[in-house]
Formats: sequence, C-alpha cells, structure tokens
Amino acid sequence: MQIDLSENGAVPDRTYDVCIVGAGAAGITLAIKLAEAGKSVALCEGGQLYFSGASQDNYIGEVIGDSYFDLDTTRLRFFGGSTNHWGGMSRMLDEIDFQRDYLGPEFVWPIDKTDLDPYFAEACSIIEVPSEFDDELLDTAVGVRRIDFKFSAPVHFADKFVDTITDSSRIDLLLSANFVNLDGPATTATSAVFSDYEGNEHRVNAEKFVFAMGGIENSRMLLWLRERHASRFFDDTTPLGQYWMEHPHFALGEALVGTNIESGKYYSLTAEVQRDNQILNCMLEMDRQGDSATRRMVRDLLCVAPGLGERMAGLANRNLVCGVRFKSAWEQAPNPSNRVKLSDSARDQFGIPSVELHWRKQPLDRQTVVASARIYNDWLLGDDLGRIRLDSWLLDNEDYPENAELAGNHHMGGTRMGRRRDLSVVDENCRIHGSENLYAAGSSVFTTSGHANPTLPILQMTLRLADHLST
Repeated sequence: MQIDLSENGAVPDRTYDVCIVGAGAAGITLAIKLAEAGKSVALCEGGQLYFSGASQDNYIGEVIGDSYFDLDTTRLRFFGGSTNHWGGMSRMLDEIDFQRDYLGPEFVWPIDKTDLDPYFAEACSIIEVPSEFDDELLDTAVGVRRIDFKFSAPVHFADKFVDTITDSSRIDLLLSANFVNLDGPATTATSAVFSDYEGNEHRVNAEKFVFAMGGIENSRMLLWLRERHASRFFDDTTPLGQYWMEHPHFALGEALVGTNIESGKYYSLTAEVQRDNQILNCMLEMDRQGDSATRRMVRDLLCVAPGLGERMAGLANRNLVCGVRFKSAWEQAPNPSNRVKLSDSARDQFGIPSVELHWRKQPLDRQTVVASARIYNDWLLGDDLGRIRLDSWLLDNEDYPENAELAGNHHMGGTRMGRRRDLSVVDENCRIHGSENLYAAGSSVFTTSGHANPTLPILQMTLRLADHLST
C-alpha cells in the first residue's frame, strides 16, 4: 500500500515488525526481503515518487575542506534515492579490504569477505549483472592484476521495484515521511515521528527501526537524536559521524604503451604488494587517446629521451604503440577528522540542523596513489610495455587539481561497523551500540571503503541484515 502523508494520508494504526527510514537501494531491498520473510514493514521516504525541490532542499549543506560537490546535487531525495542517478558500475569488495589491521585498529572490520559471499549472487541478480568476475594476475613479480567491473543497465530501483513495493500486502510505503524524532523508553525505541510538508506529525510504531537514509543522512539524523536525547536511545560516546570516506578520482598522467594493452580495462595491485607498501587499494584505468595525442607524446619523449623517442616513433608509425591517459580511483583512509557534523546555524524546513561535511584527503591517500603509480610504471617498463609521465601535481607533490573529477559521489562511513565502541557506531549485525532495536543500513556502516563502487557491497550487507532481522 502507498500512502502520501502530505495528501491527507494517515499512518495505519498498527505496530510494524520493522520501520525502515529511507527508500534507496538499502531500504527498498531490505523491505522486500523482510516482507518475503513474513514481516510487516513500514518503508518511510521523505520525498515522493518523483523529484521535488521541497524534498531536495533538505540536502543543502556546507563542505569544509577539499573541493567537493554540492551536497544537494551529490545525492537524491525521493523514492529510489541516489540509484536514480547511478551509473551502474559494479564490483565487490576484495578480501584484502577486510584485512587492513596492518594499518591500525581503526581499519579493523568485525566481519570479513566470507560473511558477505553467500549474498553475492543475489546482490548481482538485483542489479542485473553477471556474478562471474574475471580477474587476472598479469605480473607476479610486480604484483599487477587486471580486474573486472560489471555494468548494470543501470537498474534504477524506483522503476524496478515500485510495483513490488506498492503491491505487497506486508509493506506500507509512506511518502512525504520526513523523519524528525524517536520516542520510547531508555535503549528501546517504540515509535518514529515523521513530519509531512504541511507540518503535521505522524507516528509509526514498530518493534525495530532501521536508518537507511544514505552515507550522510544516517549520521546527520543520529547526531540530531544524540543532541536531543543524549544516551537515551544509544551509546552517545561512539565516534558518530566520524571516519567519513569517499573515493578520490583523478587523472594521474599519460603514457605511450603497446597496443596489446587494452583501452578501457582496469588494473589494481595484489594484496601482498599493498601490504608490503603499507598502502590501500587503488584502481587504474587506461583511456586510449587519438593519433594526434600519440604523436604529441612521441615528440615530447624525443625531447627528453631521444633514443627511446626514436624507437617509440618507429613503433607509432607501425601502429604498435598508442597514447593513453591514466585515470585512477582509490580507497581513502578512514580518519576521524573527516566527519559529518551538525551546523551551528543552518537548519532545514523541519528545524533539523543542516549538514556540515568536513572532508580532506589524508597523507595515506596520497601515499597510496603515488606508490601505486610508481608500481604501475615499473610494470610497464619491466615488460617493455611503455612508460608513464605523471602529471606535475602528483610528481611534484602539488595540491590536488580542482578542475578534475574529484570523487565518485560515494558516501561511506560515519556509522561504521566494529567491535570497539571507541572506533565504531554499529556492531557486526548493524545494530547501533547501546540500543536494543535501532539499526543502520547502507554504506554508512563501511569500516573501510576499498576502491570498488559501493552499490554491490551495500546490497550484500543489506541482504545479510535482512537475514538477521528475519530471525
């Protein structure tokens, strides 16, 4: 059943098994799986079925630190969430992404890849990509491997699942349901309070509550609850909002490579090389350039290395080398200074403080991309495949370019998973520390980020949470 609270809709007078706040990839998937398990679900979305300025304006916020996207454009606030502008690029987290203890306790997950593997095939099915990913080790000595990404159509959850949701006898989809508060005794919430766009309040009673509002809003709303209620509903000493992460995206340089190097392929380093170099995961993409760019690179090489330049010129004349542009996306180190904070002055239309996102790239972020670029260059040189010319910002330790891709619109961390309460907000089952019945879902629970786009891991973790809540 579908109910729009701003159209004089009323919340049914019942107590649901689970109330889910947020109808993006995690919220929609969780609602469907819980309904299949026989649970009654209230799926509450602050927006409506389609984009509206009244809803989207609640995402306006301020970024403090490095250049980043406007917070009201990097995410979407209506049914389907940010899957409505998802590009479809998909990959799982690697095993090494769960084994970063060599970098410190803040990198330690309470689960590993094997805990998510049982949900991999179903997660792939949801976004309609094959579950066979063909990675290949290319150079054992240097430690370079070709990695596989799959591309969804892309699946927009609003289009694919709206009928499934609205036709379900076990799911009530509540639109214009803007979360504003919780009620209940200590450590146990009994109802969530929502406001419609006319300022009317509505209560949803449930046994369990799941925050699935995204990698920024989960932190923001929990910080709001902590400001209002201190430790009433959950432990207020955890690093809530901290260790927020993105995937930096930058071009690194260019190279002349053999035409046996395929354009549009993706590469990463082995787990052993990452450990040995004390770095994180970094993906490299080679984007083939046209003939004019190749000729320019040959001319530049002739100026600095005439012998090699002449050889490359001869190969270029026989179409045996081509110019490529190197692009990279890499894993950002979790750091407590990168955080979601409540604004001291700005508030949304419901009186909740707006977001103040503090985000700066850290020394380990640069160390990761510099070391990775060097190793990729060693691979090309060692196999006589080419040579990288790094851009000056990377070579000379200059500031990151501002006229660049910047990042992936991937919002992770803030309600991170862990066993130590001084380093995490939720436990291995996504239950918020100190609460009996509050959970978080989505990429906000990521302890570390890997370099892979987060949608596929979000779905794996959501399916695992559905199993937990179904028992």
